[in-house]
Amino acid sequence: MNERSPSPTAKPNPIRSRQQIVSAAHRLFLTQGFHGTTMRQIAKESGMALGSLYNHFADKDDLFKAVFEAYNPYPLLLMALEHSQGKNTEELARVAARRLVTALKDRPDLIKLVFIDVVEFQGKHLSAAYPEVAPGMERFAARLQRDPSALRALSADSLLRGFFGLFYTFHMTEMLLGKPSDPAAQTAALNDLTEIYLRGILSDA
Repeated sequence: MNERSPSPTAKPNPIRSRQQIVSAAHRLFLTQGFHGTTMRQIAKESGMALGSLYNHFADKDDLFKAVFEAYNPYPLLLMALEHSQGKNTEELARVAARRLVTALKDRPDLIKLVFIDVVEFQGKHLSAAYPEVAPGMERFAARLQRDPSALRALSADSLLRGFFGLFYTFHMTEMLLGKPSDPAAQTAALNDLTEIYLRGILSDA
């Protein structure tokens, strides 16, 4: 009787192993913070030996860099802007603001990750990730500027700073000031912020 020889032990997939580590680190950084998380905890969470982590990453800083590259918010933000359409500058700004806020609503992890980078690394990973999406951001600013008669003479940089300053932080200000009690109040707050972006806070009087 011929017996089948045992299958050779499958070799670990280095790409899959790296992804497991990055995913586990992402979960722990968000729940425990960067300094509150150890490499040993990440190894346990990923189901891997501690030494395996150091086969992929030099240290915890190097691992955070990989986490930020995998989970940074820019691709989601850029997608929201690129899918926004409007027949004029005002309509485009309103649609884009609504899409951006909606996209971030169910992704509090993106805001937390940016906070960690800003607090622990002075935003260096955020800055390093921006050049990849910069052309798309500049295209959005150019679309806002397509009707010069509708705008004051503002630079593309100023338009983007104002836009993200108001709408990327929308959910953060809800946490800071107290979330509106109902969806209608939340919509009203977003509409008011859009008015501020478009027209400022001073009355015409």
